[in-house]
Amino acid sequence: MSPVDGILAIQEVSDATDGRSRGIKHGHDLLDRLDELRHDMLTGMFHHDRLIALRHEIKEQRVTVEDPRLMAILDDIDLRASVELAKLGIT
Repeated sequence: MSPVDGILAIQEVSDATDGRSRGIKHGHDLLDRLDELRHDMLTGMFHHDRLIALRHEIKEQRVTVEDPRLMAILDDIDLRASVELAKLGIT
């Protein structure tokens, strides 16, 4: 293995780790948004703008998601958000 091959291998591992780190950060951000929505609903201070923002974020996430289980979770969240918005007459 030449030194250049070693550097390229390290960069590939770094890229994979960076992608995983970004995915974890996006997951935490999504969980934070869901927690905010839960809090809003429990306190009666519900804002439909948060649901719209959540749906937008999920649509952006779908582009990068490869895991079918994670895609199913995003689909479930998006469906629930769509139902709640439909109840409010917002599409």
